[in-house]
Amino acid sequence: MASIFPLEIVTPEKVFYKGDVEMVITRTTQGDRAVLKNHIPFVVGLVNGELRIKKDGKFISGQISEGFMTVSKEKTTILTESAKWNDEVKGL
Repeated sequence: MASIFPLEIVTPEKVFYKGDVEMVITRTTQGDRAVLKNHIPFVVGLVNGELRIKKDGKFISGQISEGFMTVSKEKTTILTESAKWNDEVKGL
């Protein structure tokens, strides 16, 4: 079983996603960044780009706008102006 950690993606309008994931990949101001469970804590700026979440062994893709990502021992949080799933993935 893969190691999971809590991820929360928040826009000004709503909590876009909240759940346990195996990995999240985002485009940051310093290039693409992947986060796994127990990653060292950091804060980074995000740029418009692809969001990839690995859950139950499969990747789900979406798009996010500029914002910030914080990684702590407790959870990973993405604060962004907007977020949408590619192909409008439902039921996460």
